[in-house]
Amino acid sequence: MELSQACVAAGIGAVAVSEHTGPPRLHRALPLLSCRLVVSLGTPIEVRYGDQARRVQAVVTGMMRPGTGTPALTLRPQQPMVYVELSPAATQRLTGVPLGEVDAGGLDANDLLPWLGRVSEELADLPAGERVTLMRRRLLDHLARAGRPDVSPYAVEALRVIRVGDGRIPVEDVARQVHLSPRRLRQVMGSAVGIGPKFASRVARLAATLRRAGEGAGSWADIAAECAYHDQSHLVRDFQDLMRTTPSAWLAEEGRNLQGESRTLPRRSSHDQ
Repeated sequence: MELSQACVAAGIGAVAVSEHTGPPRLHRALPLLSCRLVVSLGTPIEVRYGDQARRVQAVVTGMMRPGTGTPALTLRPQQPMVYVELSPAATQRLTGVPLGEVDAGGLDANDLLPWLGRVSEELADLPAGERVTLMRRRLLDHLARAGRPDVSPYAVEALRVIRVGDGRIPVEDVARQVHLSPRRLRQVMGSAVGIGPKFASRVARLAATLRRAGEGAGSWADIAAECAYHDQSHLVRDFQDLMRTTPSAWLAEEGRNLQGESRTLPRRSSHDQ
């Protein structure tokens, strides 16, 4: 099995490397129905989540929680970063921590993963183009030695259904697809991953919205209609609730991160305030 296929089977998603240039700036994590491992190969990462801020060399984050926006990192120059998207089951296997105890603010990854310091040293010695492959291989090695996941397969499958459906599938239909009642599904997901299907659907829909915005669109009203929001105001409310910002403010922040990539950004309207 080739490396990319092995990673997918093990629950390792996108792996990316980057290094910010220019003055420090805020970067908001995108809403996802997955977990993350973020490693700095330079200065510690400043993580802001809710009303708290801390500095860590590496952080492993869990699922978002209602009432708190996505975490934000302060990107600084000379701070090479490695980002890994992990499935909930892979995260639980690597850390040994129940997913209900890991929110999107995350935990110090070096405390949970004693081997990560050595891997970080290996990564720092490599050219940026070779870091992704090494990170994938090291994660596969440690997952191969980890125990079986202690995560409800019903919750895992429900998250998959919600994610694939971009948050548009009604809770009753999600429950039917995983062979549970809606009430039992809410109980199982709450216990296993710390969130229910309704909130997970909001996260998945906003994630789909951000992908659509990155592709270019005529307006935020067009995106709202395509992503099954009631209207543009509904989309803006989800931005504010889940990311603590507005669509236009998010574009202004992340537009500086396109690095020469040409995109047609949606027009700003009076709703986006």
